[in-house]
Amino acid sequence: MTLLAMPRIERLFLADLVLPEGHPEAWRDRRAVVLGFVIDHPDGAIIVDTGVGRGHAFIDEVYQSTVVALDQALVGIGIDPTSVVAVVNSHLHFDHCGQNPLYYGTSVPVFVQAAEVEAARDRHYTVSEWASVPDRQLRGVRGDEVIAEGVRLLSTPGHTRGHQSVVVEADDQVVVIAAQCVWDIAEFTNEQASLANVEAEDLRDVAVASIRRLKALDPVAAYFSHHRQVYRRHA
Repeated sequence: MTLLAMPRIERLFLADLVLPEGHPEAWRDRRAVVLGFVIDHPDGAIIVDTGVGRGHAFIDEVYQSTVVALDQALVGIGIDPTSVVAVVNSHLHFDHCGQNPLYYGTSVPVFVQAAEVEAARDRHYTVSEWASVPDRQLRGVRGDEVIAEGVRLLSTPGHTRGHQSVVVEADDQVVVIAAQCVWDIAEFTNEQASLANVEAEDLRDVAVASIRRLKALDPVAAYFSHHRQVYRRHA
């Protein structure tokens, strides 16, 4: 089912990072924005990615992150943090799940692809205390899944094997939260899997297929985790 009207979808500016010199995007710009998203759904707010956490010595030193608290970001756009009914993690890298603990220990479900949960068991993959969702809150997704009226998760592997995007449908319109399906808008427009965003060679073709899958929905807009520009469909 689709919604009768497109809900408000807001970007949340959750952090600025300084990319280390070895990062594949550092040659272009050492600074990177970290965006989360909120869908102001009739059933309650749905968060997509929670940004970077605080107080991790390695992350603080290497990325020199300037963090905005998720609850403050929500209040800043008029959404009560206690109205959140679901959290979606596009994947479990540290800059996408860092403030998950704000909702750990509550009744809020956290939706993550099962493949991503498995990958995050590797202690080198992420920050475990941020990525380890309590069992009773974890909703391990296998492929695509509807999580609310007009809101569904799409498996979009590429950046990671368990990456997922969010599709919002209302009436005859589609909006896509592509997250880190791409690093920047040019990759989405040109249907390219950059070496910077897709390190695993065996995922390059898969990543392009994921981009094309999202574009085949003919979205009126698409949002990205690390690029401020919004993709807009030409009339």
